Amino acid sequence: MASRVRRMFATAPLLAVAACNSGGTHRPGTGDTLYVGVAVGLTSPERYVNVFEGVEMALDELNAARPQGSAPLRMRRPAAIAKTVVDVAAAFRDDPAVIGVVGHTESAATITAAAVYADKANDGKRAIVAVSPTAGAPEVTRASDWVFRVCPTTVEQAKAIARYLSDSLGVKRTGFLYRNDPSGVGLLRTFTTEFELHQGFVSERDPFTEDIPEFDAYAKRLVKTRTPGAVIAGNTTEERPFIRALRRAGGTLVMIGTNPPEAGDTASTRELEGMRFLQLYSAEHPATPEGAKFAEAFKKRTGRVADRWGALGYDAAMLIGKAAQSEGGDRKKIRDWIASVGRNGKPAFAGATGGIAFDENRDPVNKPVRIGEANR
Repeated sequence: MASRVRRMFATAPLLAVAACNSGGTHRPGTGDTLYVGVAVGLTSPERYVNVFEGVEMALDELNAARPQGSAPLRMRRPAAIAKTVVDVAAAFRDDPAVIGVVGHTESAATITAAAVYADKANDGKRAIVAVSPTAGAPEVTRASDWVFRVCPTTVEQAKAIARYLSDSLGVKRTGFLYRNDPSGVGLLRTFTTEFELHQGFVSERDPFTEDIPEFDAYAKRLVKTRTPGAVIAGNTTEERPFIRALRRAGGTLVMIGTNPPEAGDTASTRELEGMRFLQLYSAEHPATPEGAKFAEAFKKRTGRVADRWGALGYDAAMLIGKAAQSEGGDRKKIRDWIASVGRNGKPAFAGATGGIAFDENRDPVNKPVRIGEANR
């Protein structure tokens, strides 16, 4: 899979391992409302508001053009009593009215939930498809035949960053800070290989955890060794303390992060001004006409600028919803319909984040990737 890397400078704030058997025969009654579960928001729910909005937008559009005789589609949030990733996955799996799940957003969570969605404990009798909007680690879709994703893998993301840093910016030596989870480790591994192919060298490899992001020692070492670049594989909640630590240490490095500030987050955009970011969707520079249409509709609906959470959530829900409108409430048929998108003569899906065609690993091929810069 070859990434299409596009350089973009914003003019406004930037916004498990064995496959199960067939099965998946759990289905609601004829004519009943069909539900799409959304498996996000257990922690920092405010961060995922746009995922829910994107899913609801998709289902509303599908209902407006609902084929005669097909069931209406609705969104279902995680139950309040579900306190863990496994709880959420089990609740959706065991609800016969739920015919697919959008989620999870993190790679580790999706891998943990994969066996539950595959219903391995019951030989797949209640298996249900899960389509992750943003979980990028390759292991995510290797965990189960019932797990898909609509974002580029971390392999493609890391290659894009490496090429941009070396070829577009001319930086040949960099530090790499990464969250110590499957996604972060995968990004580091692929980035290092690709960067070396472009005559680059990773001189620092520094892990951190999401709950304890300590960067002062890393920042001081990067400045002391006069390292010209730094990549941080994390969220804005880690990028901001990292850039503060660098400034305290007197650093002026070229910096690239894997997640841009959220749309409308002016405080983060100001603090991260000048930093580059990987972008999986840009409302200002949509990759396709469908992306531009989504940005306009999202703005009209919510009053906010669309971001990757909304656009990728929308695409994931559209796939599940279209499959349900075609196949009814049969979970196995829904899973197989999604797996055939862009394969064996079936056209790709024209999503808000670009065309989606799945490979044999249930990963989308040739998804566009941008590098953006945070400007006030």
